[in-house]
Amino acid sequence: MQPNEYITTTEACEIIGVSKTVVKRLADEGILKTWKTPGGHRRLLRSSINDYIQEFNKPSSNEAEVSSQSHPNKRFKVMIVDDDPLTQQLISSIIQRLNLDIFIHVAKDGYEGLMMIGKIQPQIIFADLMMPNMDGYDMLKALRSNEETANTTIIVVTAVPQNEIDRTRLPEDVVVIHKPIQADIIRSFISYEYNLKSNNA
Repeated sequence: MQPNEYITTTEACEIIGVSKTVVKRLADEGILKTWKTPGGHRRLLRSSINDYIQEFNKPSSNEAEVSSQSHPNKRFKVMIVDDDPLTQQLISSIIQRLNLDIFIHVAKDGYEGLMMIGKIQPQIIFADLMMPNMDGYDMLKALRSNEETANTTIIVVTAVPQNEIDRTRLPEDVVVIHKPIQADIIRSFISYEYNLKSNNA
């Protein structure tokens, strides 16, 4: 290991400009690569931090949307509906690191999600359950009652414990995964749907 290849959590916070809690979650999700010293202290791979920063210095969503609207049917579209900005960032970062031709849209609650989903028609939706204004349960019910989104792939991403989820309010075909988010699970869903669309194009 080179002396400057790994840095401390505090140094990572200063470089990225976020709190230690955010850095810890990014590391737990596998977005930032880490190792532990013999004394049990976490160290972060400097190159993975640089990669993370580069991902979020890409063109803004508004700039990307202009490109997408030029060829609206040629882009694979993902919708993230979650009121937690960090969850939005984590899922976005996992998807972006696949280096596929994917455009990501984000909404902060069920109402906003419904409006955007109806407009962009995403191939896959990641949705939280507990959100303000309209929760995930009501949003998913509305989506499944709409002919255009009746068969859209929906993945619920939630911190609600398994035994507290009201499955009677969820469509039977909706997959539920729990936070903390597992990057490999997100990647597998995206890769499958992306390849499916590519093969049917």
